[in-house]
Amino acid sequence: MAINNTKKSQEEIFRNLYYKFKGTPMEVSSESYAHKKTRYDIISQLVEAEEVIQVHDVGMGLASYYDYLLNRFSDKVIDYSGSDIVLEYVNDVKKKYGNVKIFNRDLAEGPGNDKYDYLIMSGLFHQRRDSRISDWERFSQAIIKNTYIMCNKAIAFNFITPFVDFYQTDVYYCNLPKLLNFINDELSRFFVLHHNYALFEFTVFVYKEAHIKSLYPEIEFKKYFKR
Repeated sequence: MAINNTKKSQEEIFRNLYYKFKGTPMEVSSESYAHKKTRYDIISQLVEAEEVIQVHDVGMGLASYYDYLLNRFSDKVIDYSGSDIVLEYVNDVKKKYGNVKIFNRDLAEGPGNDKYDYLIMSGLFHQRRDSRISDWERFSQAIIKNTYIMCNKAIAFNFITPFVDFYQTDVYYCNLPKLLNFINDELSRFFVLHHNYALFEFTVFVYKEAHIKSLYPEIEFKKYFKR
């Protein structure tokens, strides 16, 4: 029930932002385009080696990451799709990009049957607002687990770091030890944490073991993998 309540709260928050700040970065709760680009630059390290970039954007907002991919990787094939719980975002993206597969769904409830090489969640876990911290952690972990099920290679997501010089009561400052234990225990030991950019946040890449294993085909590495 806590997850359902958190979803309803988030849907209301972002629908209000959509109508209040339409046409500005705050329409999707982003301070500026420079902030968004900084996040996208980090997240895109996950996919930059691919010739065909297949990525599903969870909490896509107005699909500005698709614009970023098209501009930055104009020499590559971009296979983009997205999901969001806010119908207004979904309808706007469908109008703008008729050829893009878009879902109006809540991936905290369960994974989709669709699979992608990569799934990303950018800025999805910042605005806790009136949700209790314990509920927010269950909500975010549910989405992360379900998106991990849907990926072939890896997922990426970001949180606000606990190492800040300010404190706001309505955002979530990630409990790093708890998050890392969750990743290792519930997902994979193969992960990268980026805590080296200007914003007060960090980005995590979590890789499927099978994908990492494919990068180490030599017999000497066999003992380091479960399967």
